[in-house]
Amino acid sequence: MLFWKKTKKAAEPVEVTLEQVRRAVLQYEDDTPETINRLTLVQPDGSLDTNRLARYLGGPSKHKFYLSRETFEIFEEAERHIPYYLDLVQMAVDDYVNETGKLPLVKGSMEGEVDYRALMQDHYLKELPPLPLYLTDQELMLSRHPVSIE
Repeated sequence: MLFWKKTKKAAEPVEVTLEQVRRAVLQYEDDTPETINRLTLVQPDGSLDTNRLARYLGGPSKHKFYLSRETFEIFEEAERHIPYYLDLVQMAVDDYVNETGKLPLVKGSMEGEVDYRALMQDHYLKELPPLPLYLTDQELMLSRHPVSIE
């Protein structure tokens, strides 16, 4: 007697927005044990595994989204290079602050812009990012958006 395994039809890819993916990731984290976070969704290429978010999105996404492992920020495919630089610079800033006790900021910057030259000069950073990044007050996390420093 043969038993046939029912094959589950793969869900059709759906069109989703960045905001929908962000909400889906938050819901995923709410529904999983505390020891599991959004990093479990990251694939080797840095993209999010939207198949695992399909129940929140109505299916896997037609497009790729990328996650910064250090800041947890999510980006669309057109900005897939940003998480790489956020992670690279965040680790360099963390090491710099831990070892020197100083913030690597561009002198005179009122926006908290990270001074790449200081990080490169002291060998914390080996590659010059093509975009400015800014240090926030929130646990010294980086952002690609300027912040006001008082």
